[in-house]
Amino acid sequence: MEEIIRQIKEQQEINFINIKAQIEKADLQAVLDGVNNSRFIFHYLHSMDRFFINPVDYVYEGEKLFGIPENLSVISSKRAGYESDVSIVISKKQLLDYLDFIKTKINKYFDELKVEDLAKKPEGLEYTRLELILAQFRHLMWHVGLSSGISFSDSGEWNEFTGLSGLRKMVESGKC
Repeated sequence: MEEIIRQIKEQQEINFINIKAQIEKADLQAVLDGVNNSRFIFHYLHSMDRFFINPVDYVYEGEKLFGIPENLSVISSKRAGYESDVSIVISKKQLLDYLDFIKTKINKYFDELKVEDLAKKPEGLEYTRLELILAQFRHLMWHVGLSSGISFSDSGEWNEFTGLSGLRKMVESGKC
């Protein structure tokens, strides 16, 4: 694997570790602005699934595989498909299973990605592959922070956060 791809993949692994920690600690039923926390989490997972690689070729498989209707990713009443029902809570198991599915898909993508592909735009898109990846890093961490804040306001506890040194320690100990 080329060095820059390896570095991006390593940074995404840190994202995956932080997402998992966030989901495990999350108060899924806590509500902010008429949306429960499980929906905020599903929103960012769905976005990563859809936009990280190529949204033009995207096919949603989450309902068939995990029983999560795609429209639950819509968290704004201004967008088509929004469902205003805080009693619909997506379980931790469903969210963690979906995360594992996305992780496998993205890691396979990294294994096939070449440096020269980063500057290319997938057919029908105005953004390069690198722009898609960076946009998802930004979107993902904004929502992980939001969801962590929702859980903190309910429990008074923050979820664990892993950074560069934390990943290296995990790799060295064989946990990752």
